[in-house]
Amino acid sequence: MFDNDKNTYSLFSEGLFGRLRQDCQKEWQQFIHHPFVKALGKGSLPAEEFRKYLVQDYLYLLDYSRVEALAIYKSNSLWEMQYFLSLLKGLIEIELPLHLSYCKQWGIEIDFIENERKSIELIAYSQYLLTKSMQGDLLDIVILILPCLIGYGEIGLNLLNDQEFDKRDHPYLSWLETYGSDSYYSLVKKSIMFLDQIAFQYGAEQRYPMILRKFKDVVQLETAFWNVGKNNLPF
Repeated sequence: MFDNDKNTYSLFSEGLFGRLRQDCQKEWQQFIHHPFVKALGKGSLPAEEFRKYLVQDYLYLLDYSRVEALAIYKSNSLWEMQYFLSLLKGLIEIELPLHLSYCKQWGIEIDFIENERKSIELIAYSQYLLTKSMQGDLLDIVILILPCLIGYGEIGLNLLNDQEFDKRDHPYLSWLETYGSDSYYSLVKKSIMFLDQIAFQYGAEQRYPMILRKFKDVVQLETAFWNVGKNNLPF
């Protein structure tokens, strides 16, 4: 779990990512402090909403993995390929199987998930991710995937270190601990550093207004995605 003594919060303000986060502070705060997130932290989120979210999140991760695969194709060097390959392998070999296992704990079988249709929120988000990733270069792809990757890390940190957080009999504790783990923090740090490493090569400063617009778009799509638990899809 995160250790406040390590001043881990400062990581989210560093480098190009920190600048992007600061320049859309309003949208970012709405994302990480959404009512769904607050209820999740308190353990008061209705179980049905969480189940719907789990299903849609699994479907989202499949499209997210496609974006990471595209990034390998668009990489210009071996070390860029290695970074995205590590992300993709972690997602396919670890995160997605864990997600399915977690769904099963909540009474959701794989057959149900694979036959479920995408929510309107997910359709909008996935279409944006895939379209912009195919149109853009590696910098565009990193900008598109980081709000999810890093945002969940900040959310995990916030919720687990909230003074009012009580893990006793908390229904969503394992979910919170996944994104509040040392290993996830390491992934966040690695990704923030990777963005800084490619920023100059891909002209981030000259393209800043455009990448900020994409960053904001994805943050807003992430925020809208929290509402999938309230849609009318059958469960």
